[in-house]
Amino acid sequence: MSSPSVDTLPVSAPPPTAEPERFTLHAWTTARRGVAMSARLLTVGNLLFFTAWLLSDILEGAETLKAEPLIWSLILGGGLPLALVAALRSRARATLEVGASTLTLTLRDGARLEIPLDAVESVRPWRLPLPGPGLTLRLKSGRALEYGLEVEDAVPLLVALARQESSLGAAVVHPLVRYGRARRELWRKRWYHLVLKLVVFPLVPAGIFFRAHQYIAFGGPFGEYQLNGLTAYLRSFGRYYAPVTLSLLLIACFWRGVAELVSLAAARFVPSWTRGVRRSAEWVCRLVYYAGIMAFTASRFLM
Repeated sequence: MSSPSVDTLPVSAPPPTAEPERFTLHAWTTARRGVAMSARLLTVGNLLFFTAWLLSDILEGAETLKAEPLIWSLILGGGLPLALVAALRSRARATLEVGASTLTLTLRDGARLEIPLDAVESVRPWRLPLPGPGLTLRLKSGRALEYGLEVEDAVPLLVALARQESSLGAAVVHPLVRYGRARRELWRKRWYHLVLKLVVFPLVPAGIFFRAHQYIAFGGPFGEYQLNGLTAYLRSFGRYYAPVTLSLLLIACFWRGVAELVSLAAARFVPSWTRGVRRSAEWVCRLVYYAGIMAFTASRFLM
């Protein structure tokens, strides 16, 4: 009886290899993250200063905060730092692939960094979530990975890491991870939300004040237009729209800060309430901003 030749022996197919899970994030060097954090803190400090000034004016019934210096201060102390952060974040775009035995970090310039999973000791959330929530990979050598990983919702990444090594997903219950997940899911920050909030809505209170001015000064809603023309009419409206818009910007920033602090405190001290507190904080912000501003506008005519 002849034995089968080697050529006729059945060849078993190699077991299928699971595709690595891929995550888009931002990889920050320590220096770049430091610059971005400083820019963010400068913006926050600038907004807090002018918000306090605005609240002081409201409480005292004064108008010492003028539109023109406020515009320049917001551009130099807010717009430029935020533009810098956006530019740095764009350069920091990266992809992290979680494989069966290796993490592969691909930077925007194409550079690749491969880290064996068995060389990673732990994954720790950033203590200060700036310029956004993120993670640090601690290596068994005692050092941290040279790139910090900014990822707003770190839960999917941590779950993927836990599939390969359970200890690497321990941070999924960390307060800052809970905070980042709730923030990602419940904070509306699309561009059209900002346009509605900061460009369209201010037309309402500004229009009310402008219309009242037209009746008082010119006897009707189009009195200035009929007397001085369209250019003067629009310029007069702009003198109402600009300060109202800037004031609402400061108010929106103030309540955004309150919402973030309350949500962060809930994530840290009452973890099970993280989503509920975040949802409530978002609705309170909307209520105070839209309904509160209209109530304040009405009060100016009733007092």
